[in-house]
Amino acid sequence: MYQLTLTLAERKAIDWIGGRYAHGNYLYKLLWVKSDCNPNDADWDDPRPITFTIPENIAWCITEIGDECDYNWDCFGNELSDKLTKLCHEVI
Repeated sequence: MYQLTLTLAERKAIDWIGGRYAHGNYLYKLLWVKSDCNPNDADWDDPRPITFTIPENIAWCITEIGDECDYNWDCFGNELSDKLTKLCHEVI
């Protein structure tokens, strides 16, 4: 299991990407639908940071997204890009 904590602003950046790149709607699905979150009563638009507990098979899917975009994470800020890249490099 892997963990990734995202702020509301970072989650809104994922929303903004939408269907333009795989790190939009597909990343949303991998985090929100396929992973657990804490606090567990949060919704995607919750103002609190949300920590996602990501199963290994889902972490590999996120890593594939990173590989496809050469870890550039188009249109994401440095902090979010760094978080995602760090997660991908931790997957073994």
